[in-house]
Amino acid sequence: MLQGLLPFIVFFEIFCTVLAVIISNTISSSITILNKNTERIASGELDVQLNYEKNTKTDNEITSLTENLDKMRLALKDEAERRTKFIMGISHDLRTPVAVIKGYTEAMSEGLCDTSEEAKKSLDIISTKTEQLETMINTLINFVKLNQTDWLQQLKKQKIAPVINEFVQSSITTGEIFKRNVKAHVKISDETELAFDKSLVQRTFENLFSNALRYTNENDQIEITAEEDEKRILFKIKDSGIGISKEDKEKIFDMFYRASSSRREEGMGIGLATVMTIIKAHGWKISVESELGKGSEFTIEMPL
Repeated sequence: MLQGLLPFIVFFEIFCTVLAVIISNTISSSITILNKNTERIASGELDVQLNYEKNTKTDNEITSLTENLDKMRLALKDEAERRTKFIMGISHDLRTPVAVIKGYTEAMSEGLCDTSEEAKKSLDIISTKTEQLETMINTLINFVKLNQTDWLQQLKKQKIAPVINEFVQSSITTGEIFKRNVKAHVKISDETELAFDKSLVQRTFENLFSNALRYTNENDQIEITAEEDEKRILFKIKDSGIGISKEDKEKIFDMFYRASSSRREEGMGIGLATVMTIIKAHGWKISVESELGKGSEFTIEMPL
């Protein structure tokens, strides 16, 4: 009987040996590919897709790791492009006030402002551009701080209704000054609490309201609503202004993006990017509905 089993045992041993060799070669090949791909990423080569073959028959954990490594490469590439765009945007926006300050300073030093009136006018312009430059630098510093995560550990659970009501009253007063018809409807329980940073949430509301002011005209209407149900709070700012094109609407939350000439190009293009950063950090959502000539509506969804 043992002699009858001997061929089977020999065949089984040969089969196991061959299988072990195949598995070893597959793993060895995957490790080699993984090592080469890791070296490419370490050297900063992010533009070329990593080499790996997707095969359900030969896939192993290392192949999966290589696939995840390629996803990390794409994330690093996106971050590098974002950083480059950030630096280029800063350079572009800071260049203008610096050039004006430099031009008027040189004109004064060369005696081109030969009357006290011209000298005063030049100094006023230099002062204005210096304040603009200071504001831009502070905006950038605040944005960089915002992208750090330390402050997230300090989110305090507190009542949201007083913050919204305070913002509404301030907006109504501001609307009277700028001749806008500001209407508000707030229906939120005084006891409702959320975990949020008060100053950053106020900054978000004010940024959205400032946009509504900027892109409306006298006697246009701005509506602020806040309503609560069992699952969420919906906070909305709607205006009857010039609206946003479909193309611009898809990009308005991008860093340094300025809408087309249909919307007045002011600031550094950081405002709505800051809003998006704050909203995401709180675990909330923001959306916008708009049409050219028919106004815009920004909605913040705050889960309870």
